[in-house]
Formats: sequence, structure tokens, C-alpha cells
Amino acid sequence: MTGALTRRLATACAAAFLASLGAGAAGAARLYDVEVLKGDTGLRLAFDAVVDAPERQVYAVLSDYARFGRMNPAIMSMSVAPSPDGHGARVRSVLKSCVWFFCKTVVTVEDVTEPDARTIATRIVPGLGDFESGSSLWRLTADGARTRLHYEATRVASFWIPPLIGPWAIKRSLREQLEISLHALEQLAVQKSSTQGR
Repeated sequence: MTGALTRRLATACAAAFLASLGAGAAGAARLYDVEVLKGDTGLRLAFDAVVDAPERQVYAVLSDYARFGRMNPAIMSMSVAPSPDGHGARVRSVLKSCVWFFCKTVVTVEDVTEPDARTIATRIVPGLGDFESGSSLWRLTADGARTRLHYEATRVASFWIPPLIGPWAIKRSLREQLEISLHALEQLAVQKSSTQGR
């Protein structure tokens, strides 16, 4: 779970967390307050960030689930279908990631909804992937021409994770990957804004 979630949020959200545009992409994206907590109910992840792109375009990139891999090279495949309950989408991702010596290919299946034009919420579908339960929430807020992002998630894995893979290791890897993915997100949003402005 930890390796997978780290890479996905860096997408994450993750992610993503975890870029096809290149790690050296220029931009003003900033990452703040990365938090990783491990408890009896699984792993909790949260971060705040700012990207130098308009809120509307940032949201459009984040909600383009089938193309989420543009921000995270660890994603091997993505598929999107209507949610069985008729609300939102069911998103399946397959990714391979590593935290230190621990590498694993992980399948995540989530039902995704968009309560409003600034919020994306997901819930793990038990029995269809490698997580017993979990949820995540993206919140976007306009800040002039920039966008503030808040992300929080919980995950309970259905597979064994080595005891040495703790919050410190996850946080370090998550921060590195998030910085790459946030720059990719920013660049994609700026490109979308430029295209729409023509």
C-alpha cells in the first residue's frame, strides 16, 4: 500500500500521490505541509500546495482521470467507466512503485465523484483491488491567477508491508514525487489555459 499510494498521490493524488513532461519542468508550483500518519486504521496522507495556473484549468487536468498518467510515470494503465450506481466514475489504476527496497505492482479501484467544480472525492471499492478500504478528497481554491490545492486520503492495504516502511520513508518519497507531479500538473494546466484562450 505505502509504495503504491506514495506514487499515486504524487500524481496523487497521490496521487498520486508521482512526470511525463519531465522532472525539470519550469514552474512556480510549491508544496507545503506534507503529512503522513500510520495508525490502527491504516495510513493517512495529506498535503497542501500552490500551482501557478487558473483553478478551472487545474481542475480540468485533475478530473481527466483516463490521462492521469501524464503526471505520474509509475502508472502503468488507467481505465475509466461509469460508476455502477450511476453517480460519477469507476477508475481503475495499475502502477508499479518503490519505497526504498519495497517494490510492488498495485491495483487500485475507486468510485470518483465531483460534488462541485472545486472538489473531487474518491472511495475505494473493496474486493476489486489491493486495498480493503480508503477514501480521498481534493479541494481547490482560487488564489488570484494561482490555485491552492488541499489533498487528504486514507488507505488500508490488503497486502503485507515491511515494518521498516514507516511514515518517515513514505513522507520522504512522497514529497519528492509530489514536487515532480505538481510541476507537471501546472504545465498541463497552463497549456490548457493557453489553448482555450486562442
